[in-house]
Amino acid sequence: MREGKVPDWKVKEVEDTKKLIESKPVVGIINLSGMPSSQFQSIKKQLRGKAEITVIKANFLNRAFEKAKDQKLRELEKFIDGPSALIVSNENPFKLFSIIKKNRGKASAKAGMIAEKDFIVPAGETDLPVGPALSELKVAKVDCKIDKGKIVVNKDSIVTKKGEKVTEQAVSALSKLGIMPVEIGLTVKAIYENGLIYTPDVLNIDEEQFMNTLQACYVNALNLSVNVGYPTKQNIVFMIQKAYNNARNLSVNAKIYNKESMPFILSQSAAEMNALKNAMTSKGYSE
Repeated sequence: MREGKVPDWKVKEVEDTKKLIESKPVVGIINLSGMPSSQFQSIKKQLRGKAEITVIKANFLNRAFEKAKDQKLRELEKFIDGPSALIVSNENPFKLFSIIKKNRGKASAKAGMIAEKDFIVPAGETDLPVGPALSELKVAKVDCKIDKGKIVVNKDSIVTKKGEKVTEQAVSALSKLGIMPVEIGLTVKAIYENGLIYTPDVLNIDEEQFMNTLQACYVNALNLSVNVGYPTKQNIVFMIQKAYNNARNLSVNAKIYNKESMPFILSQSAAEMNALKNAMTSKGYSE
């Protein structure tokens, strides 16, 4: 049986996708599950000029990867799962991941969804007046009481644990308190650059901690180079200062008189004289 000819528009779609994949050095797969259209468009707008996001049918995307010249690039196929989008950029993978991560938003919980983290009602006073809301919160496992005409949450209360299905009661309690516990945003599955594929567990770094570690490494390297006498552009000022201080201290201790050492020698002599004077005075000798 002869197979039907593939429609031209499908061939063009695959070819255009292949060109898009090969147009930038950084290519990634993003999962769009649970992403509201309005939020998606907002994130695309915020990423404009930094990255290009295109929603493409999975079968077209798979075919485009199969046609890609870079064998390693084809491995991104295995990360296409569910509603996905292609992202291409000139930014390095870590910066791109950070940009995407910072553009996540908040949404209300929905009954029946699975909680990706603990949904917590924090301790403290609420704006809710006394009434049916108190019993509704208690049904949702919120530890609360009435204080001065308002409902107060006694301690942080978990209304839904991570991995559990969200109940109607939990949704009602969270809604009344104005808590939006669901994070929505683009979910990076993998990003490719220069023959390497980076997954979120590698890309998700604490930037503040990373910078602190980097600074500590720099200081340690600088100190080591100065102490072993290895001159560089970064340490030469410190090495000259260290050599100057060592030479001055040597001349002071060896009583070598010059304009650099004399103030310190005189100061040292004055201190020794005063110490001797105090010692003699304490033994009853007068001036």
